[in-house]
Amino acid sequence: MASQQLEFTTCDVFTDIRFEGNPLAIVRLPPNIFLSQGQKQAIAKEFNLSETVFLRLGTGQNPDEWTIDIFITDAEIPFAGHPTIGSAWYAFAHLADQHVRRATLNTKAGPIPVTLDPDRRRISASIPHDVIVHKTAVERSQLLDLRPALREVGQAAIPNRAPVVSIVRGMTFALVELGSLDALRAVKPAGQLLRVSLDAADTDLLTKGFVGWYFYVRLAGMEDGTKRLCARMFDDPLEDPATGSAASALAVYRTLRDGEPGKVSRYAITQGVEMGRRSEIGVEVALDEERRIRDVVLSGWAVPVMEGKVWC
Repeated sequence: MASQQLEFTTCDVFTDIRFEGNPLAIVRLPPNIFLSQGQKQAIAKEFNLSETVFLRLGTGQNPDEWTIDIFITDAEIPFAGHPTIGSAWYAFAHLADQHVRRATLNTKAGPIPVTLDPDRRRISASIPHDVIVHKTAVERSQLLDLRPALREVGQAAIPNRAPVVSIVRGMTFALVELGSLDALRAVKPAGQLLRVSLDAADTDLLTKGFVGWYFYVRLAGMEDGTKRLCARMFDDPLEDPATGSAASALAVYRTLRDGEPGKVSRYAITQGVEMGRRSEIGVEVALDEERRIRDVVLSGWAVPVMEGKVWC
């Protein structure tokens, strides 16, 4: 069988500065090209980035409807934040008519409306959410067993319990609020994976798709009421420079705790500083009058880094 050549672009997401943010590989799939799951997985493994996206353009009556498949190096995942923002940025910049400002990204987690604000250099995505705050939390003793470096920062900076939250099924995070930036900087990769029970169906979190740790510190808010946080995400033993799904899970959790009915809570989350890849993630969470989640909007920008062709 003859080799196929597919165009690819890499970009850095949640930044407007090249070589910061979170790298993403975007592989374009023309209408007449279809790859197997095995081929997609092999390409994602070859790029060896946290995520690789396979982007198929809209055709016919739906030119502004695009489909993405999102792969980490060893599995396909239903949703992730920086592939959503990066893919939308690429599609608006390279594929859409210059006057198009709204489109839809179809993902395994559902359709995601995306918008472009070129003046503010912002892509916004109204992301799918099926939020679960699990009954089981990570206790302080378990946290310190897995993160012994935190023993050095003092008990006051470490929570008694850390909630476990899914933004969609299959994308779950332990949200660990620390008491200082020094404590955040002290976090090191764990020697073993986190295991807790979920509320739904099976008992082991590892059978439910991706799970990560999201450590964060709350900072003084902005004058317009936007809440500022610094964060780090670990998929042990690796650290991720920008994690839109984790930022969304955190913003939803904080809003369910502190938000006002019928209001929108805004968050500005800085991640990746300790890695030298500073990322700026925006999240807005709207509650209805019954304090249920009405909408979650993730926002950011991206810059191109490399382009070329991949043979498969």
